[in-house]
Formats: sequence, structure tokens, C-alpha cells
Amino acid sequence: MIGFVNDTLRFLIARAIMLLGGVSDLRQRIRIRRFAATQRHLKLKYRLHDHTPVLSYGPGVIKSIRYAAAHAGADARFALTSGSTGEPEQILYTKRRLRTLKFTFSDMFARAVHAYGLKSTSLYVFSSFYADASLTTMLLNEPNPPPYLSTLQAPYRIQQHPAIRALADEYGASAVRLWILTLANPGVLYATNPSTISTFFNELKADWLTCSKLIRDWHTHPCRFDRITRRLAQRINSSNSSERLRLIATSDNPVPLERFAPAVRAYICWTGGYVKPFLDRLTNHLPPARYRLIPMYSMSTETVETETVFRNGTVYFLPLATGVVYEFNEPELLTPDQLKPGQTYSLVVSDGYGLRRYQTGDLFECRRMLDGLPDLAFVRRGALEYSFIGEKVTADQLNIVFDHLRAQYPEALAGGFLTCVPSLPHNEKPHYKIVLIRDSDIHFNSNLIALACDELLSALNCEYRNKRASGMLGPIGFIQTTTADFAARFADTWETQFKFLPLYQRTWEPVELPRDVPHLNDSYISLSDKNTRGLTQTTSLQ
Repeated sequence: MIGFVNDTLRFLIARAIMLLGGVSDLRQRIRIRRFAATQRHLKLKYRLHDHTPVLSYGPGVIKSIRYAAAHAGADARFALTSGSTGEPEQILYTKRRLRTLKFTFSDMFARAVHAYGLKSTSLYVFSSFYADASLTTMLLNEPNPPPYLSTLQAPYRIQQHPAIRALADEYGASAVRLWILTLANPGVLYATNPSTISTFFNELKADWLTCSKLIRDWHTHPCRFDRITRRLAQRINSSNSSERLRLIATSDNPVPLERFAPAVRAYICWTGGYVKPFLDRLTNHLPPARYRLIPMYSMSTETVETETVFRNGTVYFLPLATGVVYEFNEPELLTPDQLKPGQTYSLVVSDGYGLRRYQTGDLFECRRMLDGLPDLAFVRRGALEYSFIGEKVTADQLNIVFDHLRAQYPEALAGGFLTCVPSLPHNEKPHYKIVLIRDSDIHFNSNLIALACDELLSALNCEYRNKRASGMLGPIGFIQTTTADFAARFADTWETQFKFLPLYQRTWEPVELPRDVPHLNDSYISLSDKNTRGLTQTTSLQ
């Protein structure tokens, strides 16, 4: 009975979201028409003029953020970036800014529901069970249990409850996700990065008995679980969940998504840049004939870079974020209406939180124009390079190398993501490690691949070739690891905003990062051993 009542309320919520989506679409069209005037107003507000310099993250930007933080007072909080830089950046957030960002996602979701006519709008987000210093944790942090109707629309929100975190400690995150999905039967899945969803389904397939143990225990010994856990389960329950739970509990083989969460019809994730291998892999679990992919707008911890626009079945990405001035550095500063289709541009943003003509380092291709604004597809990071002694290895060079390696060793590298990490071990020559990130173990001769990579990179980069010939750089190494183990070296909880990149600018080894640039609140960031599997950032905000 409780499942029927919950589903009836979900139906009413879905109809309300559908109506809101229509209103949001009209509001967005008005914002597009007023874009030029809004940009002129913001430039005056932020005191941008012809001689305002374009700055990357460094002392000047830090000083500007510190100034904005001082005006925010006790409301100031800082999110750490999880990108490729040697040292994570600290970006100012306030309660108002967090509310605006939450609204940006809710607005996009409502417009997607309206555009595609989604009937089931209950949303499951692959969020982390544990807090960290990321923006995602700030957005999902809830000091109090969420309201009943909120958990019907967003069942993942119960994951922040201590009772559910205790289940994750005992059974594992994937087991709890499977339990929640089976109970709630949502209509839409969401993860910032498709690798998060892909890894979940891979774990179900590779270790079904472990992932289904929670449901087995729930099915056979329900009284074993405490009253709070049973109450939370009732709050997200859906029709016929007992049959789906029994199916999983009695199956020795993985149960497909269409059986344990049959209402799922769409998934939302980022589609730009380097995520194509994971998008391709996801189609094995979420075939396009049944599941619709809704592309996520581009955003970084620094700012929302584009908004999603749905028009007649086509998705556009326009520079529309509230309170952000958009300019493009190619090489002189251009306004959005000056971009030309087919060209690639570097994004520069300004906002009211300390960023004034901030060089994001993100490159976007202008695919076409819509109502005078460019449709921007994220291409790659523009400044990804590393150099021990002047060799300047770049992400573009490595992408070429990786394409050759995949063509040369298709079976050995199938289903994996390749990246490069600089390595500076004690009493050894500096060198680069090529890392194959894959959750399945396939045996092959890694030495051959490492040698081929060394030769290919030498052919592309003469400085690298010279440094190798002189013995100043050691040969490339090769490592195979899992998604979670690799990400543990670069993020506290990899589900939040972790990005897979072709090149990282932090060394593989745990080294203390330089302190010659002052941080906000005199904080420090270093790498340290946190567990036996890898390294993670540890942050002190004093």
C-alpha cells in the first residue's frame, strides 16, 4: 500500500515538474533575448574595462577571491577543484551562490522533462556517501533529514543519513545504491561523469554476490535492520518493490537494470571532452533504444560555463549562467556574438566572487549560432602540459600517442582509459607513467606497450627525445589500476567531481606541494598516505 501511495505522489510531482519546465523554457528564451544587455550591465558592475588583464589562477586571482570572501564574511566557504593542476584551486562559495547553482540544475532538469515528455521524474544521483571538500558535497550537504516529498522525488537524499552511511560501511556503496534503486524505482539517473555510472554497472557484473548481499539480508532477515533504516526504506518505497527485491535476492547472476528499476528511461551526465570511452561503455548497460542520454551542461568548480537549451529535439549549450560575464581569448578578447562556427576558443569568465577575466583553461568549439549566441561544445583543457626539464609533454601529444596505442594493441587496451602521470620517485630518474584505468584485469605484455609509447612520444616531441637520449629522463613506465584506486590518488571521494584526463600535473608519488603561493585562510594542501591503495588530497582550512 505504501508503494502505491508513494507512486501516486510521484505522479503528481512529475506533472508539476512538467508544468514548471514549460515556464522555465519561456524564462530561458527571455534571458537569451536580454543577454547582450545583461552582459553590459555585469561588465559595469564588475568594473571590467579594456585594460583589465586576463589572469590564470595565481596570486592575483587569489587576492581577488580573498577580497570577495572578506565582503561575504562568515558566509564564505571554499570548494576545492579536482582537476589536473598540481595544486587544487580554492573557489569562493556563499549560501546564495549555492542556491543559485542548485536552481540551475533544477531548471535544466525541469526543461528536460518538458522537452522529452518524461513521465517518471524521480531522480537518482550517484552522489558520494561521504563528505569532502568538493563543490558537489557542498551542494548535497543536508544538516537535517530531507522532507518526505523530497525523498520521493530524489531518493538518493537518504544517503546522507547516518543509518544509510552505516549500511555503506558494512555492505559497500554499490550494494546500497542497488538497494535504493530497487526500492525507489526512479525514472532518471544522474552523475556528473559517465565513468561513475559505468563503474557501478561494472561492479554489479563483476561481483554480483557482494553487491546483492544487502538485498539478500533485507529479504531474508528484515528485522535485523534498525527501525530508522526500515522507516527510510518506506519513505522511498515504490509499487512491486518486494517482487524486485525477491528477484535479486534469489538470483546468482546479475539482474539487469530493466528488471530491478524498470521505470528508468533516461540518464544525465557530462558528454564533453575526454569522457567518450565511458559513454561508449555505458551503451552496453543503457542501450539507446531504451534509455535516453540527456547531455549535462558544462561547468567547473569556478563557474557554470554553459547552460543546456532544448529546441525541437536538438540540444544546444549556450553561455547563459546567471551573473557571469563571458569572453573568449583568441587571441584578442571576443564577445560571444563574435564567435565563428567551426572555430575553437578559450573561455574567460568574470563573476561577483573574485574572478575577473579569469582564464579557465577550457577550450570550446563553436558549433553553430542560436539566436545570436554560440553553441559551445567542450573540447579539452587548453593548458595541459608537464615538464621536468623542459620537455613540455602536452595532452594533445599524448592523445595522439593513445590513439596509436589503441589501434596497435586493441585487445590489451579494450574497455580502458589511458592517462599519463609524471613520476619522481626517490633516488630514480624522473619519468612518466602511462596508466591504464580499467576495472577488469586482462593479462598482456605491458613492457611492449611502454616501449611503444616511449617511441611514439619521442617522435612527436623532439625535446622529450633529446632528454631521453641524454639520460636525463627515464623510460616510460606502465601501470594498470582500477577506477576507484586511481581516483583515490587525486580526490577524496572520486564520485563527486573527479575528471579523467589524458595528462595530470601532479606526480604519482606523495610529495608535499610548494607553499610559495599564499592560500586563502593560510590553508595548505599536500598529498599523503591515506590508505594502502593510494593517495588522496588532505586539506586543512584553518
